[in-house]
Amino acid sequence: MASRELIYLAWWDCEAAAEALALRHENRRWTSVYGIPRGGCVPAVMVAGLLGLPIVDAPDENTLIVDDLVDSGKTAEQFDPDQFDALFRKPASPLAYAPQAIVHDGWLVFPWEADSSGPEDAIVRIIEHIGEDPTREGLVDTPKRVVKAFREMTSGYAIDPLKDLAVTFDEDVDQMVVLSNIHFDSLCEHHMLPFSGVATVGYIPNGRIVGLSKLARVVEAFSRRLQVQERLTDQIADAIVEALDPKGVGVVISGHHSCMSLRGIRKAGGMMTTSALRGKMKSDGTVRAEFMSLHEIGN
Repeated sequence: MASRELIYLAWWDCEAAAEALALRHENRRWTSVYGIPRGGCVPAVMVAGLLGLPIVDAPDENTLIVDDLVDSGKTAEQFDPDQFDALFRKPASPLAYAPQAIVHDGWLVFPWEADSSGPEDAIVRIIEHIGEDPTREGLVDTPKRVVKAFREMTSGYAIDPLKDLAVTFDEDVDQMVVLSNIHFDSLCEHHMLPFSGVATVGYIPNGRIVGLSKLARVVEAFSRRLQVQERLTDQIADAIVEALDPKGVGVVISGHHSCMSLRGIRKAGGMMTTSALRGKMKSDGTVRAEFMSLHEIGN
């Protein structure tokens, strides 16, 4: 999954969606319409005009509650699903809210947001939230830089690790292949703060080998996503198993997490180590010991 493209909606796109929403509710009990700030205000005016109902500042049990978009559903879950509807929804949005809304992927930019810059506008709001002035010289271009940085740090969504592992070579060897000290940088999905470290990746061929750079590429592909280290370790191991069908696979990762050193307990220097073992690397104690020994030598 690559970065979502910006989709600039035209007024007629929104008017058509509002007409569809109004049609869904034309025979309901509603006596008024309420628009969720900020995005639902304009759609609410559209829908209210189509239904011939007044706009209210606060909803009651007979009010149709309108929003522009259901994304994660965090806003919608504050309301009764029966009263809530929206113009659009994302494919992964919870179906309890606005299930008949038009499905749209990508980052939607509504015509009444024409002066905003998609994801950059979200960064502006964060800067404002912490009490800073997004218009001062040092911060004017910060939203653009932040979005670019996040795209770089999550570029792994656009990489298919199995495609990188598809180029293999016939070799009748059974010795262990281990690549150590593979540096990685990732983002903790809980706080979107960096964690970095090194990985050791090893496998026992089963008639096929792969170029060493491809092992590093697999680490890169999975690490440059929103991650937790435990899942990252498993994903690397499972991808190698799926692509190469080796006799065994071992992955060990050690990482420093800034979500622990910069916030919360604020303890710097701690290192987290995780491992994932498959096949003979897990079932055969001698093989496992050999892998762990090579891991220690390489690091």
